[in-house]
Amino acid sequence: KVLSRDHGIHRAHVIANMIRSAADGYEMFEHLRRVSERFLDVHLNYLGGVPYDEYLQRAIRRQTAVVEAYPSAQSSVAFRNLAANGRRPRAPAATSNSLLSA
Repeated sequence: KVLSRDHGIHRAHVIANMIRSAADGYEMFEHLRRVSERFLDVHLNYLGGVPYDEYLQRAIRRQTAVVEAYPSAQSSVAFRNLAANGRRPRAPAATSNSLLSA
């Protein structure tokens, strides 16, 4: 709201964090997208999701990046994939169990 109102930003990219499945992440995004477009005049693009895992929680408690503290954690892999894919909007594949769309 503040970015839109005070800074004229009307487009943002969203990464769903600590999600249980790709479908849950996208469902959360769709709800946020509908609300932001209806009430805030902000268009959102979905970039993907980062799964919940205990290593992400540990990294948060240590106040360190999960990709540095636990490079093989599922969340670390997801963050690296998101970084490699750049800003291309994503939608989960209908039959995919992957938390990031290819």
